[in-house]
Order: sequence, then structure tokens, then C-alpha cells
Amino acid sequence: MSESSNKQMKLIKRIPDDLVECILSFLPIQSILQNRVLSKRFRDTWKQSRDLDFGEFFSVRHSQLEAVRIIENIFNQHKGPEINRFVLFLNHIGVEDKILSWISTCLRKNIKELVLDFSRSKKVMEIPVDFSSIETLTVLKLQWCKFEIPANLPKGLRLLRTLSLMQTELTKEMIDAIFNNCIHLESLELVKCQMYGILSIYAHDHKKFKSLVVSSMPNLLCIVLHAPILESYKYDGYARTIQVLRVNALKEGEFHYNRSKSKHSSAMVVGTMRSYTAVHVLTTTNILLEALTYRYPGGKLEKPIFKFENLREFKIFLKAPTFCTLFDIAEFLKECPKLEHVIIDIHNFTFGPQLYFWEMHQKGQIQNNSNNNYLLKCLTDVKIIGYKGHWHELDIVEFFVKNAPSLKRLELEMPKNAKNIAHTPDYARINFIKNIFSGIKVTEV
Repeated sequence: MSESSNKQMKLIKRIPDDLVECILSFLPIQSILQNRVLSKRFRDTWKQSRDLDFGEFFSVRHSQLEAVRIIENIFNQHKGPEINRFVLFLNHIGVEDKILSWISTCLRKNIKELVLDFSRSKKVMEIPVDFSSIETLTVLKLQWCKFEIPANLPKGLRLLRTLSLMQTELTKEMIDAIFNNCIHLESLELVKCQMYGILSIYAHDHKKFKSLVVSSMPNLLCIVLHAPILESYKYDGYARTIQVLRVNALKEGEFHYNRSKSKHSSAMVVGTMRSYTAVHVLTTTNILLEALTYRYPGGKLEKPIFKFENLREFKIFLKAPTFCTLFDIAEFLKECPKLEHVIIDIHNFTFGPQLYFWEMHQKGQIQNNSNNNYLLKCLTDVKIIGYKGHWHELDIVEFFVKNAPSLKRLELEMPKNAKNIAHTPDYARINFIKNIFSGIKVTEV
């Protein structure tokens, strides 16, 4: 680094041209094309590129006709022995033959990462690819694609680590083929895929399968998941879906429940929860709290009992309609003895002007906390997203400053349009809370 720039340039000039080409070939194609004018040595390096990234940024900068022309030209003149990565974000209508030709070229040149996104066309493209012949692929991400995975893949997809499917038709046979053949699979993402009935994932023999996402698949009635080393599970869908989980190593859970008309939704949420009480990180919605609230079956007051002994981080999204109040939040948090971080997102939610049940039955129990039932000894960080100065939001803030002796940061994130939706500030109460804990920070986003 202490060398003069001239000496550095002389050193660079000593590097053989073939080595320079090899190094540059690993750069994204857009970077190579932009910098090829800097030197005659770089003029044709793009023909050796291993990273052909024509993603969303490229597609936005160029018209459809221009984008197809550029990509076609690059593939026609490509001379490199390998293509490690091909990313394509394009409207496929009218250029299907060209796209299939590009994919074929990638397959011949030992493609490792293939990403195809045809969401711009809003129409599924059929990909007649024989996956049994692809031995080098490690990452496969397909959006708006129709394809087949044969039940028996003697060699193909053996090295696959990441599989992401969106707006794709799925069958039980395809899922079985994936887990029977992709023995090194680490991550599976299924988003808005068409599948009916039962999604069964048996990964008990997989040693690396650690992440699963199932999102927006409303026709699923049941999810059966056997994955003993799975560490992260994210579900976004109806609460009514039955979930049978065997996930002993789960550390992070995200359950973005959507409301359904089924009267058994709460029971299904409670039944699922037994599988993830050992997680370290949990993200969910108020539907989980509603399922855990006090009930009166047979006229007797009862509440499901759970203990989240390992939970360190908790984030909850409140969505209307809901009867949840600070009481429901506090009742959940008191079962988390090691909790350190809490995020409450009320950006798209506002508490009602009158919370009668809170005023009549719950408020006194929270305020008259003589036995320290709600003491949060380990809690250090609290963030409320979408703070608008509602009086019950101040109840929540006051609860944390009174019951978290280790509190270091409490951030109130206000939306930019807060002036239009914010409530008249209760300065007396705000000052009272700040006298208890002066580290409250208000930001505008």
C-alpha cells in the first residue's frame, strides 16, 4: 500500500493477460461491460464472464427489445468454458425460444446458480428442462415457471443447496422427489405456489436442511414437517391450516397468521405452538395472542399454559380487527424469562378510542402488580413501530419502563404522516414516563 501509483501500475502490467481475464470473469457482467473501455486488455473480457446477472436492475434500465438484444449478443459471443450464475428478470412472452436457448447454453457450461423471474408477464412459462442431467446446480430460484422434477434423479440436483419456487404448480410427487434426491439441500422457499391438500416434508435423513419458508398457499389444509435439524421456519398463511411439526432444533420461527372464518383457528394455532416453545427468535401476529387469551369453556376460566424458556427476541404485528391489549402482550411476555429484545409493530393498526374490557377488567391487574408478576429482568431493548401517541400506546410504554429494570433503549418510531393521524400529546403523562426512564428516543420514518 506504500508503493507509488506508478509502481503499482507496473506491477499490474506484469500480470499475464490470461490471468487478468480469469480474474475479471468472476465479476458480474454489468461491471465488466462498464469497465471494458478503461483498457484494451479489458475489451473482450466480457466474453469470458461467468456471472451473467440480468436481474431487475438491468431490466428497469433497458426496454424489453433492448434487453433481449443485449442478452442475445452476449450469449452468441460467449467463449468462456463455464457460466457459474445466470439471473434473468424478463417478460418472457414472445421470446420463449431465445430464453430456452440461453438456459441450454448455461446447462452445457456447468451452471451453478440459476435464477429465472417471469413475474413481469404475469403468465407462467413452461421450462422443459431435464433436471436429471444437471449435476452442478447449487442454487435454483424460479418464479412463474412450470417445470417437472422426475421422481428418480440418479445424478441431477445432488449438489442443490438452495431451492426457491414462486407462483409454481407443485405436487406431492415433486416434493418427494426433491427430498429424496437433493441430499445437500439447506434451504427451501415456497411462495404463492399452487398446491392442494397436504404438504408433507420428510427430511429426517437430511443433515443440512435448516431453513423453510411456506408463504401464501391458501389451498393447503395441512403441513406435515419432519425436520430434526431445521433451525428456521417461516409461515405466512391462514391460521386454520393444521401443522404437524417435528422440529427439535428450531431456533427461529415466523408465523404471520392471517384470519380465517374457521372457528377452530385458535385451537390449531395453540396446537402448532407446542412445537416451537424452544425457539430463540419469534415473529408473529396478534392472532397468536388471541389464541392464548383466557377462555371460558364450560363456564370455567382457562388459559393455555406455555413457557418460552429460550426466547431472546420477540416481534409482533398487530392487525385489525383484534381485541388484544397491553394485557395480552404482558401475559405472553411474562412467560419469556430470558427475553432481551421486543418489537411491537402497530404501523397499520390503531387501538380503538374506547377499550372497555381493558378499563373494566385488565387495567387494574397490570397496574396493581404488587407481586412483580410482569417483571422482565433481562429485557434491554424495546421498539414500537408506528407510534402515534394513542393513550393505550402510552400504557404500553409505561409498562415497559416500570417492569424492565435492565432497559437500555426504548425507541418510538413515528410514521412521517403522523401529523395527520397522531393523537394530541399527553405531555403530563409523557413527562411522568420520562422521569422513570429518560432514554426514550423518538424517530420519524
